[in-house]
Amino acid sequence: MVRFNFFADRGAFTRGADGYYRVNMPVMRQVVDELSGVLLKLQGDGDYAGVQKLTQELGVIRPQLQADLDRLSQRAIPVDVTFTQGKSVLGLE
Repeated sequence: MVRFNFFADRGAFTRGADGYYRVNMPVMRQVVDELSGVLLKLQGDGDYAGVQKLTQELGVIRPQLQADLDRLSQRAIPVDVTFTQGKSVLGLE
């Protein structure tokens, strides 16, 4: 949730009035670098209080996202899809 909210707050993706999320790739690239810097600094400094603050502020499911997740559940749309990947799947082993 920290990543999702960090990206959303900085415009790396937006939610349209139609309920669809759209990624802004140039902004996403910048924001990924920004978040990496924040996390590396927190880790490098051993800033437990900073991590706790970040988690408390951004580590939550906000009402709009919860409403979207609820909408998926009501329509029985799977949200836990996993993809099998690798050479063996492609018959290359």
